[in-house]
Amino acid sequence: MVAVAIGAASAAMLCGCVAAVIGNAPHSGTPADTRAVAPSPAPLDAAVRERLAVDPALRGAAVSVSAAGGTVTLRGTVATAAQRAAAERSALAVAGVSVVNNQLKVN
Repeated sequence: MVAVAIGAASAAMLCGCVAAVIGNAPHSGTPADTRAVAPSPAPLDAAVRERLAVDPALRGAAVSVSAAGGTVTLRGTVATAAQRAAAERSALAVAGVSVVNNQLKVN
């Protein structure tokens, strides 16, 4: 009986320690987990679309954007090879973009 009581008391104390080590225990004095979370594709493709929309070299260009991980795919039609290159440069300048799959067609 004494061994069971000691075991239960030890388990109760360890539960508090585990929470303190993880960092989410109330009043533990340990900050919560602040590791960076990878951005989801929706905000990334929206950020690329915004960047392309404000690029003066891309006025009138019909560019669609999709993202998966850090890879952004550009599709559509542009008037010149310079616009195609500008779209790729602008997309690469967005934080979180590591690769641009440029499928833009020059019309």
